[in-house]
Amino acid sequence: MQVPDGSIESPAHSPVPSTSIMEDILRVLTGIKKTLIELAHLPLEIYLVIIAIILLYTPVFMEVIPFQWTNGTYSYGILILPITLTLLYLLRNEVKEARALPDSRGILYVLFGLLVLAGGWYTRIKFLEVFSLVPVLYGAIISLHGRNLWKVIRFPILFLAFAAPIPVPFINHPDVWVQHFSAVGSADIMKYLGFTLYRQGNTIQMPGMTIDVAEACSGFKKLLSFFCFSVLYGWIFSLKKPKWALLVIVAFPIAIIANILRISGLIGIGSILGAHAFHVAHEYADFFVIFLSCILFLYLGRSLGCTETRFSHTHEALK
Repeated sequence: MQVPDGSIESPAHSPVPSTSIMEDILRVLTGIKKTLIELAHLPLEIYLVIIAIILLYTPVFMEVIPFQWTNGTYSYGILILPITLTLLYLLRNEVKEARALPDSRGILYVLFGLLVLAGGWYTRIKFLEVFSLVPVLYGAIISLHGRNLWKVIRFPILFLAFAAPIPVPFINHPDVWVQHFSAVGSADIMKYLGFTLYRQGNTIQMPGMTIDVAEACSGFKKLLSFFCFSVLYGWIFSLKKPKWALLVIVAFPIAIIANILRISGLIGIGSILGAHAFHVAHEYADFFVIFLSCILFLYLGRSLGCTETRFSHTHEALK
């Protein structure tokens, strides 16, 4: 390259491109540091309430989380608390801007939540124990800060209700229905495609092998997970209530259809390639359901206007 004095400039090494991922990580760590510094200056009464809530509900979650971890139907529940904490962190700027107008009537909601907690502990109903955290937090927020703060963090707090495992009697009937519908739908599809099979109840018989559409394969646990995800997804993308409701409603057939296609595919593999291939495919079939469901769901979300999150402007402002 020719420089002004007439000499020749030696070629310079091209600069290493900046890594946006590292910049994002550093930005997040800086935000967390600032948040922790701000938390250190909170009034003493807020600290006492936070400590009291942690002491009350740590035993509850220590009991519920292992149950959710080992029970596929409720496994999505272990993600609810981390998601809630993440959302609260992302809303930190709005939280700081909320005007404080404490309302002592919030104590009534705290007392109500504590009664629900006591009732859940006495009856050993995990749903009540976990769900009681919502009115306790609502009452504490109203009492210590006011409704302006509640309007900002309302969704993350209400989302905590999904961490409460639904009592088995309430899910038995829909679970059985989804299980039967999955068996009928997959058998009818494969019959239409020309496969030889016979279905009796939830059992599908094919030449050389028999498939039982058991409770674990019914797709109901994925349906619950997808329901939670659809609620969260609609809120993050700030959908209007009609579109948000449509997104949540359509999540049910998407999960069921994906599971029917999963079972249909397993029937086809078992019929053509035999029992060994069926068992191998069965190990990875859940990944197919998750992938297909996500593709269908994301396509629907984009069609409804899910293109920019409610945190996009905050993220751009921090750059």
